Amino acid sequence: MHHLLVRTVDTDVVVILIGKYHSLTSQHQMAAIWVAFGTGKNFMYLDINAICYALGKDRSTALPMFHSFTGCDTTSAFFGKGKKSVWEAWNAYVEVTEAFNNLMNHPYMIVTVNCKEFQLLERFTVIIYNKKSNLDSVNEARRELFSQKNRTMENIPPTQEALLQHTLRAVYQAGIWATSDHCEQKPPTSEGFGWTLESATKTWRPVCSNLPVASQACSRLIKWLQKRHVHVWRTMLMQEGAVEVHITLQLPM
Repeated sequence: MHHLLVRTVDTDVVVILIGKYHSLTSQHQMAAIWVAFGTGKNFMYLDINAICYALGKDRSTALPMFHSFTGCDTTSAFFGKGKKSVWEAWNAYVEVTEAFNNLMNHPYMIVTVNCKEFQLLERFTVIIYNKKSNLDSVNEARRELFSQKNRTMENIPPTQEALLQHTLRAVYQAGIWATSDHCEQKPPTSEGFGWTLESATKTWRPVCSNLPVASQACSRLIKWLQKRHVHVWRTMLMQEGAVEVHITLQLPM
């Protein structure tokens, strides 16, 4: 039997090992993999074999993408949604495992709002915020939670466009982990994966959304209506880079 002990204080390393476990044991079937994790009072030994046996193959290989999507060092977490909360959402919507695994098996996949993987992730995001929801669209879930359940802006899902950019960042990070066992990694540029390079500072900045700025978009809409002598009463549900406007119109007689 081959014994492997990895010493780390980084949760990401544990996640990578779990994701690669079945690949490693396919080459070394009798391998026993342990992690010496943490420091001081929080030090512990983690039995990766036992963890992966409990999770099963599908969840083990999907775990890195799950971790990246729900928040890690390079991707943001959903506000107020810790790992325990999103894990419960995964238990409630196991169908999303297919998307996690497809994205791990195809590193750096270009995701669009119309692809199956994103649609599964969008539904999963709805479940994170409301486990009883039957909705598939985060935009519809935002409207329902804000207008009918009196949720604050911090407690509703991101817009679809913001979620897409977040997903692209998660896919990029998961792609790096998926190819971490390659002798030489050759990741593509992160431009287009939810990141953009600021020409002035030469630093990478996350892309929140490619939609028009809410204040500008609403201002143009209101001016257009007022030019046509339409009286407008409006309430706005805004988030960075996106807007949903509820408008009541009184048409001229």
